[in-house]
Amino acid sequence: MILDLPSFRTSKTNSIHNKISALVLCLVFACGLFSATAYAQQGPSSASWTPLANLPPGGSVINMLLLTDGTVITQSGDDAQHWFKLTPDAHGSYVNGTWTTLAPMSFPRLYFTTDVLQDGRVWLLGGEYTGPYFDPNIAPSGEIYDPIKNTWSPIAPYPTEAGALFCGHRNVTSDVQLTAGSPVVTGIYSTDRITAGWTITGNGVPAGATVLSVDSATQVTISANATLTGLSQAVRFRGIALACFGDDPSALLSGHRILAGNIFNNSTFVYSVDANSWTQAATKVYNDRSDEEGWTMLSGGSVLTYDLFQSVAAGQGYAEAYNPTQNVWTAISPADGSASGTLPVLTSPALGFELGPALRLQDGRALVIGANQHTALYNQATNTWSAGPDIRGVLSNPFGRIARANFGADDAPAALMPNGHILLAADAGPNPITQNGDTTTGSAIISNIHSTAGLQVSWAVAQADGTSTVIPPGTVITSIDSRHQIHISSNAAASAQAISLVFGGIFSSPTQLFDFDPQENRISPVSPPLNDPNLPTFAAFVTRMLVLPNGQVLFNDGLGNQLYAYTARGSTNPAYLPVIQKVEHDDGVFTLTGTQLNGPSDASAYGDDSQSNENFPIVRLQASNGLVFYCRSRDWSSTGVGAISHESVKFTLNPAVTPGVYQLTVSAGGVSSSPVVLRITSEELNSH
Repeated sequence: MILDLPSFRTSKTNSIHNKISALVLCLVFACGLFSATAYAQQGPSSASWTPLANLPPGGSVINMLLLTDGTVITQSGDDAQHWFKLTPDAHGSYVNGTWTTLAPMSFPRLYFTTDVLQDGRVWLLGGEYTGPYFDPNIAPSGEIYDPIKNTWSPIAPYPTEAGALFCGHRNVTSDVQLTAGSPVVTGIYSTDRITAGWTITGNGVPAGATVLSVDSATQVTISANATLTGLSQAVRFRGIALACFGDDPSALLSGHRILAGNIFNNSTFVYSVDANSWTQAATKVYNDRSDEEGWTMLSGGSVLTYDLFQSVAAGQGYAEAYNPTQNVWTAISPADGSASGTLPVLTSPALGFELGPALRLQDGRALVIGANQHTALYNQATNTWSAGPDIRGVLSNPFGRIARANFGADDAPAALMPNGHILLAADAGPNPITQNGDTTTGSAIISNIHSTAGLQVSWAVAQADGTSTVIPPGTVITSIDSRHQIHISSNAAASAQAISLVFGGIFSSPTQLFDFDPQENRISPVSPPLNDPNLPTFAAFVTRMLVLPNGQVLFNDGLGNQLYAYTARGSTNPAYLPVIQKVEHDDGVFTLTGTQLNGPSDASAYGDDSQSNENFPIVRLQASNGLVFYCRSRDWSSTGVGAISHESVKFTLNPAVTPGVYQLTVSAGGVSSSPVVLRITSEELNSH
């Protein structure tokens, strides 16, 4: 049914005018002057991949975030500091969208957490590697991006805890400006980690110098006078860091709050957006830090985590959930009787304790994707875990293939598509191959291998006993020469016959894309496959996914600047569609009320290192000529997911909107409502 929403909303137009408008609108739709193709819930009969027509300004992009005005921002993979914006074209197409360059962050950051706030800004915290030299200093600082002003501003850093020496010694490496005879050092990219007593080393800095005082965000005074004037590159500051965050997970809660994990222990903290301050939240049930975890929102606003360190240590799967209303973590683990069913171990030390993404499904269950080939399913309604399907792919080379090789998400993205399936990336990390071979001192050839079938160029090569007496550390396969011989990147340090070798392991190519069908409980290679030349040669951790408001999945391989849009086959179950009940207007701001406005899920996930939650409403208008206008939404009333019975969201009109009749649609995570009719008056535009 098409609703005449003007008859519901607050308006100064009289009732007779509204009735006439309603009649006109019904005639417009009956005559087919509007095309609802873009919003039809019946999906295509076949899936497809489409490369974006335009390339972003940089050579590569990594993280991707959907903003509340329907645009997408992507982090530059070239310098990890700049961001680019993808704006859909006039017909709502992201494939034909255009790119612009945005303001850079305060300094480069790799692997951090982000949340889109209810005012439309982007909150960012941490960085496993930061600065122009990408020090592994697990930064506690953060910043907020304002898309209207196109500016970044700092936030209160992640708090220092009692006994904070757990952060250990960390480095801040920066180019600086020195003045001979002066103890003042300027031009530091950021002093937010540096404290008095840190050492400083570099060209023009006397040996044994330390920091006496931190004078500003870019300047310190040291204990000795510099010996040169001008630029000194790669000067290193080193000392005990008092706070660390890095690449931990976070979750947007109600009340303009954000829950954040801890990279070294089981404490959690809550950030207040309004107060720009931190308070300690509940401690997790298990002695399990949040490092490497990915959190996903469940029904009722609770947050699910898989406790991977606890699971590996105990040899059984453990998990828990956070209740933001009660500020309590609750165990949900079959191992100790706090949940039913079976929860597999999803990672291992050999896989770096990495873990794949977790996502709530449309039916309310949650899928956790392992770094090994295993997956797990959690049924919140029955508090029951079960083993999900394993991830199997094909490893092939000119000399043979392995038909059912283990694939896993040792850091990798996933996306819940409107048809209810999950698109996920995985690589051959959990499928190391152990073979015997012969080496000769000073030779880069390994011969007499029983079978080279399935081996891949760039795979690691190591001795199975863990030593490096024959194969130097860091050695990789450079070519596969025959069924029994390969070349490696380093010459063997000794001759050996039938030495046991391990080929592959964590972060091993190729990357393959898979489809999880929750009804069939099956994971299979996505069809059609994506013809991306970088996927066969690199691991999955560099790839990213994002669900677009039109239901497509935006994919980038992290190595180049060619992005792709995936359109899945099939339709959305009508039970999971957002429903628009009412739209009201007041002083230039519209308020849309309805149900399920945040969608069934966070929609896209990665695990740690990257976060792109999309559980918020996107509002768009379509004119009779097919033009599409994304509006800027804000102040959505709930941060939860699933069947929320009464929600509202405010939105302001796209500046390009003119008076007229439009189809209005609200979407979340690519799941779109049925369109309703909205008439925009000149009066409403003038009050905007």
